[in-house]
Amino acid sequence: MLDLEINLSELVRALSQALDLAEYNTFVHHGQRVAYIAVRVGQTLGLNETGLRALYYGGLLHDIGVTGAGGVRRLEDELFLKSHGTIGALLVAKLPLPEVPLLVKHHHESYDGSGVNGLRGDNIPIGARLLNLADAVDACVAGQELSLVLKESVAAMVQGGRGSSFDPDACDAFLSTIKQDRFWFDLQGRNLYSALQMLQMDSTSKVDCDELESIALVFADIIDSKSRFTRTHSVGLAVLVRKVAQANSLSERTDKLLFSAGLLHDLGKLAVPNEILEKPSGLTPEEYYIVKSHVYYTKAILSQVRGLSELANWAGNHHERLDGRGYADRLPASALGVEDRLMAICDVYQALTEERPYRQGESPRKALEIIESMVKGGGLCPKATGMVANTVL
Repeated sequence: MLDLEINLSELVRALSQALDLAEYNTFVHHGQRVAYIAVRVGQTLGLNETGLRALYYGGLLHDIGVTGAGGVRRLEDELFLKSHGTIGALLVAKLPLPEVPLLVKHHHESYDGSGVNGLRGDNIPIGARLLNLADAVDACVAGQELSLVLKESVAAMVQGGRGSSFDPDACDAFLSTIKQDRFWFDLQGRNLYSALQMLQMDSTSKVDCDELESIALVFADIIDSKSRFTRTHSVGLAVLVRKVAQANSLSERTDKLLFSAGLLHDLGKLAVPNEILEKPSGLTPEEYYIVKSHVYYTKAILSQVRGLSELANWAGNHHERLDGRGYADRLPASALGVEDRLMAICDVYQALTEERPYRQGESPRKALEIIESMVKGGGLCPKATGMVANTVL
C-alpha cells in the first residue's frame, strides 16, 4: 500500500465544493456553512470528538444525494426531497466515514415527526437533528449580507421552529452560540475557509492510495450520472489509462494516481448545465465557453488539497494540446508530461467510443484514426498515442 500525505478533511472539504457547483445549487459554499454551523452548535452542546467529526463530514456531504441523482429532478420536487437523503447515505457509505451515512439519511427529519420518514424526537440521531437545524439556518443566510436584521430574523426562525421542526436543546444551543459575533463573521464567504480550518476537525486522518480511489469512485459516479451520455465516461477513462500505465511499466504510484485522476478529471462538469451537456446539435460559442470551464474547476478544486498537485494537473490538463491551443491554460508541449499526454488521448478515445446526443459511438479503430489525425495536426503526442493504441487493439 502506498501512503499519501493527504489529509482526509482537506480532501472532503475540497470535493464538497464540487457539489456546490451543480446547477441546482444556488447556495455557494452551502455544505461548508452547514458543517460550520452544525459543529459550532455541537460544541456548545458538549458533543464528543467523534460526534463533532461526524457533524463536520455530514455537513459537507449532506446534499451529496441531490447531485448523485444526476440533477434530473429539482429540489422543489417533493419525492426527490424525500429520496435524496437515502441516496446520499448510500453514497457516503462507500467512503471511509462509517459514522456519517445515518446523519445524511435523516437530515430532513423534523423533531415532531413531520419530516420525510416520520422519525420523532430522540429517535432521530442527534447529528441529524443538528444538520437539519444548520441546513434551515443556511437557507436563511445564504446570499444575504450580514446585518442585525438578518441575525434577528434567523433567531426568530429558529425560535419559531423550537419543538416542531427543531430539537429544543439544539435551538437553545444555537441561540447561545450566535451571541458570539465571531459566529456571524466566520460565515461570510471570505472568512469561511479559514474558519473551518480553525475548527481543526479531524486534522490527523490521512488518506492512502486505496482510500483515495474509493473516494474518487464515489465522485466519478456522481459526475457521470449527471448525463445519460456520460454514464461510464470517468470510470472508463480511468480503467483505460490504468491499463496503458501497466502495459508500459509506469510506476505503481503513477498507475494509482492516474487511475484517480481519470476518475476525477471531469469533476468540474458539475458546473455545466445539463441542457448544454445533452444538447442534440452543435454548441454556440457561448455554450462551448461554459463547457471549457469544467477543466478550470477540476484543477482549482483538486489543487486545494496538499499532496495532490500532480493528480490535480493530470486531471485538469486533459484538454491541453501540444501546439498550445488547448484549454484552460493553453500550456505548451514542454509543460505537458507523459501523464498529461496519456490523459488527453485517453479522454479523446473514451469520448469517441461513447454515444453522444448528436452521434453514435465510434469503433476502436475509427477512434484511433481520428486521434492519429489530431497527432498529425500537432495537438496530440505520437508516442503516447502509440502506447494507447497498443493497449486497446
